[in-house]
Amino acid sequence: MNRLIGQAIAVVALGVLSTAVMPACAENDQSIFIRNMLGPAQNRQNNACVYSSDPTQLAISEGILDIGVADSYRAALLVGNQLIGRGDGNNTRSESNRARLDGAVVRVTDPNGGTLGEFTALGSGFVEPQLNNQPSFAPFFVTILDSSTIQKVAAQVGDQSKLVVANVKVFGRTLGGVDLETGEFQYPIRLCNGCLVSFASGDDPATEERDCSLKLDSGGANALPCNPGQDEVTPCQACQGRPACGGGG
Repeated sequence: MNRLIGQAIAVVALGVLSTAVMPACAENDQSIFIRNMLGPAQNRQNNACVYSSDPTQLAISEGILDIGVADSYRAALLVGNQLIGRGDGNNTRSESNRARLDGAVVRVTDPNGGTLGEFTALGSGFVEPQLNNQPSFAPFFVTILDSSTIQKVAAQVGDQSKLVVANVKVFGRTLGGVDLETGEFQYPIRLCNGCLVSFASGDDPATEERDCSLKLDSGGANALPCNPGQDEVTPCQACQGRPACGGGG
């Protein structure tokens, strides 16, 4: 009898040990988390938008997507890593808590919570472990509103606007092999049709029609938006060929 009891205890102990060492998905903000949505970059070099890991850079609480110009919403999420560094150069132990970001699980709803679309979007990012008890941050770029969902609600936009909510979870894995997932981040996006298009620099005053025929000078005040049709006024020259920009496409 004692032998049987001993064997049973050994099996239970082995099961507990196996559970402890298996990688588990940390589905809360104690590991990695989404701090906010970054606004259009203030730093632009050669018409390229440059983001940093600075948590004080411009953030926005609601997005605008002109579906007459863009077919998806490309997010710049600032993701934080609160995992404690485990690397030790003195003991030749490599750092295992660097977080590799692989993508996002997105659930798009109306303001009342009704589901409009669900999808997984892939991305690529990397966040260092926390430093001096402060989380480390990195920008992560991923689509959080896809063309399929936009097509479902496009008819409801018309000349007005429609509010949708992107509920986002970013997922990844530590270099030590532990799966990670943030808590759900809610981000409202207002859809419109033609509301962000500007003809100020494109229309030829010699013609009566709105033709957007003038060449765009993309320097200075006419710098191109980070994502045409998203969160910034878009010169009509940047989206020629689409009806909202004066084209017939």
